[in-house]
Amino acid sequence: MSMRILFEDLVNTGLSTFFFFIASIVLAALNHKSGAEIAAVIFGFLATAVYAVNTFLAVQKWRVSIHQQSANDYIRARTESRDVDGRPEIQRLDT
Repeated sequence: MSMRILFEDLVNTGLSTFFFFIASIVLAALNHKSGAEIAAVIFGFLATAVYAVNTFLAVQKWRVSIHQQSANDYIRARTESRDVDGRPEIQRLDT
């Protein structure tokens, strides 16, 4: 996956967590103790917890992809530096 997609997933899950949490707090504060509203509050907090876990996993995946990208850049730079021809400091002088 590209880093852009991973970052968009991270932002999406983070914002969803935040908005579910705010909506759950507002509904918990304004409910009239009916069965449907209590169930909605419970569902809202459960959905917030699930989105929080998903956000945590997205952060972990994003961090791993950043680390792999920097390692790949290092390996590519090392490989390219070995492919240079005609370096005078490594040529034999007695030829």
